[in-house]
Amino acid sequence: MGAVIQKFMNKFEEFKSLPSGESFKIEVTDQEATAAAKEYLAENKAQIKDLLKEKTGFGLDVDKPAIAFGKDQIALSAKGGMGFVKANASLVADVHWDGKLSVVVQSVDVPIISVSPEKLNSVAGAPLQQAMEKVEEYAEIRSFELTDGLAVLEAVKK
Repeated sequence: MGAVIQKFMNKFEEFKSLPSGESFKIEVTDQEATAAAKEYLAENKAQIKDLLKEKTGFGLDVDKPAIAFGKDQIALSAKGGMGFVKANASLVADVHWDGKLSVVVQSVDVPIISVSPEKLNSVAGAPLQQAMEKVEEYAEIRSFELTDGLAVLEAVKK
């Protein structure tokens, strides 16, 4: 496990040990999210390639991921391709929290191949959804907000 992901896991362990009813806030910058994405990609390259092949029909290699938070949006970009043909790819998803997480891919730009936003909805939202579900095992999420450069989760320990 990479250093950034370990930092997040340590933070998670801290909040799990809080007394019931105590509120807490977790803030993640887009630089931290990008570093975690790089670590995750390095550790799970084959699984990610298989998932992308299942969703797009192409066995794409992906590297150099970047994550940018904006007002109620996440922009993902990476270098991807097949063999020696590499290009920059990007995806923009709207993210909303109204008691339940909603992630909807609005645009996908993958040169050379055509990929619809609908095909990538589950891929784009899966890591965020998994993180929220893990938090909800131990806490009641009060808010989740994306602003320029920052994701902020506020919750109360169950």
